[in-house]
Parts: sequence; structure tokens; C-alpha cells
Amino acid sequence: MHMPVPTSPEGFSVNVISLEGDVTSIAIKPDFTVENIKKLAVMHFYGEDTSKPVSYYRLVHSAKFKQLVDENCVYDEDINECDELLLVEIRSTVIQESLSDEALKGPSLEAIIEVTSDIPIRNAPKAVPPLMECVTDMQSEIRKILITLVQVSAKILMLSPEADNLYDIIKDRLEVRCRPVNDPKATKTLMEMGYPQKKVLKALRLRKSNITEALEWLIEHQDDSDDSDDGDVDFLSADTTANGSVAGPSSSIGTKKKLLKDACAELFEAGNQDRRQQNLVHIVELFLESLRQYRRMEFKLNKRAMRSLVEMGFEEKNVIGALKITGNDQANACEWLLGERRPSLQDLDKGIDTDGQIYKAIMSNPHIQLSLTNPKVLIAFLSIIETPASANAWINDPEVSPALSQISKTYQVEKHFIHMSRFI
Repeated sequence: MHMPVPTSPEGFSVNVISLEGDVTSIAIKPDFTVENIKKLAVMHFYGEDTSKPVSYYRLVHSAKFKQLVDENCVYDEDINECDELLLVEIRSTVIQESLSDEALKGPSLEAIIEVTSDIPIRNAPKAVPPLMECVTDMQSEIRKILITLVQVSAKILMLSPEADNLYDIIKDRLEVRCRPVNDPKATKTLMEMGYPQKKVLKALRLRKSNITEALEWLIEHQDDSDDSDDGDVDFLSADTTANGSVAGPSSSIGTKKKLLKDACAELFEAGNQDRRQQNLVHIVELFLESLRQYRRMEFKLNKRAMRSLVEMGFEEKNVIGALKITGNDQANACEWLLGERRPSLQDLDKGIDTDGQIYKAIMSNPHIQLSLTNPKVLIAFLSIIETPASANAWINDPEVSPALSQISKTYQVEKHFIHMSRFI
């Protein structure tokens, strides 16, 4: 039995979310078909682009996890006011031929060697990277994917009823990071061991006032230079005003460059902030920026990479600066020292390349798309970005685990495809 649908001539509105995470409100009437809604959405998001016609997409009801039939009307599909619909691509059906085992059988190794014996070897065998290096690269890439997904999820959830609660949760966690409680006794104890006050305060902040962990950090970083610049990182506010609209030329929100501590101070001092001014995208960007600052503060120099670059003739001071910028990546640091200043060389701890094949595969996966509408998934992704070890706890959560599994599988499939395409 269908729920009653508004039958007034004015109709009502539904929200349609694009593949890129953009949202538009579309006014419809009860006698509209799903095809009508889809045409309006495609026209709004992609204009007159004929490379992808309307038939290239389908609509999915985000709350009911249900694919909508184009020929059905609004009443048939039980679409109500303020419902959220996802606009997703329709993947082409691959028709597989029924082939025998003999037809699928390839040539033997002896036959290949015999046929290719006269071909000269042009490519030297490539060294296989160590297992730990491959694992580290994968963790780094997954982290970048999660950063991109939380940014998209924040855009989607800004219009949801859970936006205010999400805002408060992230704000509280950000305040804990930006307003660490200094323990005078712990500071005094560590300083009496011979460590300078500046480094002691830094260790206690990074280790959340845990004196044991702070001491371990001090021992690990005791050879670090004391004059390293660990001041606040410049933070460029999101290009949106407090209520979520795009900032205009006269708006200081979109153009004024602030220190992270100043941006957070303004946020925390506004204790009685109007709910309408709470911007979920903005608070997520602030939280991610605080994580970037912490990672830069925890930077530990790769001395082997430093020695290699110094032996090339670069000054040690410049080498240390380049390794900090590039996150200890020796090859990128070398390009940086040679004058190449491309943003892609910097370890900015940001999301993945939105023009890359991995991004397109991740964002076109319907399971991942639906997970971005779940507030719990957004909190889980932020937790994993902040503390990678927390992934072990979230992987057992019935709502979060499927999304993490799909991300990992999609990444590995696309990475393998990219790797194999280099040899074709």
C-alpha cells in the first residue's frame, strides 16, 4: 500500500545528488515520471553535453536503496517531499562468449621461447619493491581516498537532518586537538630530564599529555633540530560562507588566509552560534587541516635520503626543507631542489587526483556512493584518517565494513589494471 503523496497543483521538491557529490533541488508533481526527474537533473548538472545522454543514467532512492523505474510515476515509486535521489551511471552489459577450455588455452612456455628467441631484450628487468614499501604505499593511497570521500560525504550530508549533530561531534573532536590540556607536572618532569621546554610542550601536545608516550617521542626525536619551524600552518577557509552558499568577491571568508589556530579560535568562541550558520563542509576541512598540521609536526627526517641528496651537491639545509615538503620522498625532493615546484611533488596530505582512474572507479561504485549518505560512515572515515589503527575496530562494524571492503577491492583492482597496462 502506497503512502499518500501531495496532490496539490504546486507539487513538491526532491533533492538529486550527482556523481560528483553536487546537490540540486527539483520541483516535481505527483504525475511526473522518473524519466522526467532524470531529464531535469541531467540538464541541470551536465547541460547540453551530448556525450552522455539521459539513457546513460538511472535514479536510485538513497533511503530505500531502490533503483527507480523510468516509466513509473512519482506515486508508483512512493517518492515524497525532500527525498534524496542518487543519479548514477548505467554500466554496459558485457556479453561473454561461451568458449571451450581448448580455445582458452594459451601457448606453452617452450613455444613462446622458440618464437621470441631472435627478439633482442630491450627492457631490463625491473626490481620488485620490498613488501613493506608496497604496504606503505597502499596505506597512503587509501588514506588519500578516505580524505576525498569525507569531503564528498560532507557535501551530501549538509542537507540532511543529521548535519547539526555531525557538526557538533566533529567540532568537539577538533577542540580536543586544538586546545590540548597542558599538565605543568608532566612538563616539569620532562624538562628536568634535560629536554628543552619547546620540545617538551610539542611532545605532550602530540601525545595528548600522556607523559610515557611523550617521553618515547622525545627519545625518538632527540636528534631533531630545535630551531625547526613548527608554527601554525596557514589555513585557507573553504570557499563557502557560514550558511553554505558560495562566497562572493567581497566575502572575506573565501579570500582571507588565516592561521589554523585563528580559524579554530573564532569557531570555539562563538558558543551561541546560530544553527543556520553551522557549515559541515567547513568544519570537516578544519579538522583535516589540523591532522595535516600534526603530521608535519611529527615529521622525522629520513637520514639516508638526506645523505644521498647531500652527496649530489645540495646544501644540507635545503635538503632538509625539501624532504619536509615532499614527505621524505627522495625523488620528489630532488626535483624540488632542482627548481621544479609542481604541487603534485608536495606531500600535502590531501585527497586523490580527481582526474585519475582510481577516483573515477571509486566514485562510480554504487555501494560506495550510498555509504556517503551515512553519517556513521563519515565519522568512521575521519577516525581512520586521524588514527589508522582504529580501522581494526571499524572493520567489524556492519555499516562501515562493506564500504571499507569496497574501497580496498576497487583500489586494488584499478591499481593492478594500471600496472598491467604499462606492459601492454
